[in-house]
Amino acid sequence: MSATSLKYKSEENPIPLKVITEKRPFSSHQALMQFDVANHSWRETLSLSFKNDKQLSQVFNNIRAVDDQVYEVIAARITPYIAQLMDKDDPNCPIRLQYVPEQDELEVAPHEMGDQLAEDDMMPEGTSIVHRYPNRVLFLVHNICGSYCRHCTRKRMVSDPLNVISMDRIRRSVEYLRQHTEVQDVLLSGGDPLLLTDDKLDEILSMIREARPDLKILRIGSRLLAQLPTRVTPELCRVLKRNRVTLINTQVNHPKEITPLFSKHIAMLRETGIMLGNQSVLIKGVNDSIDTMQELVMELVSIGIRPYYVYAMDPAPGNSKFQVSYQRMLEIYHGIRGWVSGPAIPTFIVDGIGGLGKMPVQPEYVSRQTGPEGERLIATNFEGRSADVSFLLQE
Repeated sequence: MSATSLKYKSEENPIPLKVITEKRPFSSHQALMQFDVANHSWRETLSLSFKNDKQLSQVFNNIRAVDDQVYEVIAARITPYIAQLMDKDDPNCPIRLQYVPEQDELEVAPHEMGDQLAEDDMMPEGTSIVHRYPNRVLFLVHNICGSYCRHCTRKRMVSDPLNVISMDRIRRSVEYLRQHTEVQDVLLSGGDPLLLTDDKLDEILSMIREARPDLKILRIGSRLLAQLPTRVTPELCRVLKRNRVTLINTQVNHPKEITPLFSKHIAMLRETGIMLGNQSVLIKGVNDSIDTMQELVMELVSIGIRPYYVYAMDPAPGNSKFQVSYQRMLEIYHGIRGWVSGPAIPTFIVDGIGGLGKMPVQPEYVSRQTGPEGERLIATNFEGRSADVSFLLQE
C-alpha cells in the first residue's frame, strides 16, 4: 500500500452507499445457469457474487485452493453474469483466467511494483485526482469494483474497505478542477464509478459540471458494463445524458464477453448519444492470438463500441504470468491492420513506468533506406508489399 493511499485511510465521511446485503451464492452449476440475470435488478445480482475459491469450488470443477493472503492483495468478486460465461471445467477458460483467484498471484517479480505508474506522486494533496497530462486529469471516485480482475493495475487501492474515497476528498477534487481551468478533459475512474448509486453518481457529475461549465470532455471508465450489463438502466442513462457525459470506455478482453444481454444494454446506452470505446488489456492465454483479437475488435465495432486501446500488461504485483511479449504485440498488430475494418484497429499501448504516460507500440511501416542510388523512403502494406514513396522526402 502506498503512502498516499495510507494517508486517507482515516478519513471520515465516506461516500454513503446503499448497503448490498450479501446473499448465499449458488450451490450448484445448474442453479447458477438457471439464474436469469436479465430479470433481476443489478444490485440483487451483485449480491449473489462469488467471493472466494471455496464458493467457486461448489459450482465449478478444477478450482484450486488459495491462501487468505491472496485476498489481502486484492479481493475476489465474480458476478453471476460473469460466472455464467465461465467454463465449468477448464481452468484455462479465458473468462476464468481473468477472474478466478490463484495462488501464484503472490509471486512478485523484481520489476513489479505497487504504484508502477506513479499515480500517487501526481495526486495533489487532499484530492483523488491524478494530474499527469497538461490539460486532462484522472479523477478517482470509488475504490470498489463489480468484479475484481486478477490483472488489476491498481491492486494497491481497489477493494480495500479502509480506503474508500470520501465525499470530502471528492469535493476537494472538484475544487481543484474549479481552480485549474487549463484542464479540459476529466476521466472518472476508480474502482468503478458505475458501482455508485444513480443519485451519488449524479451528484458527483453535477458538481463537476457546476464547477466547470466550460469543460469540453467528461469521460467515465467502467468495466461494470461488461461484468453486469443490467447496470445500464433508463435512470442511469438519464443521469449520464443530463450531465453531458461525453464518452464511456469499458474493458472487454475476449469475444465471449460480447453476449446478447451485453449488446442489448449497450444499445440502450448508445441511445443517449454518448460515445463508447473499449480499452482491452493484452493477457496471455486470453486474447494473445491474432484470430481472437480480430474477432474481438470486429464484434465490438458491430455493436457500436470503438476499439480504442490495447494495453500491454502493467507490472503490478503478481502480473508476470499474464505478460505478453513486445514481439507478440507487434505480431498481433500486424495480424489486425489490413485484415479488419479501419474503425476496428486499436492503438497498442505501453503505459510508461514512473508516470511517463501512454506510449504507442507500432511497427514502422514507412522507413528511410540508403543505397547506391541515395536515400529512399519505402512504405510497406499489411501484406508485406512495398512501394517507393521517396517523393515525400522533398520539401
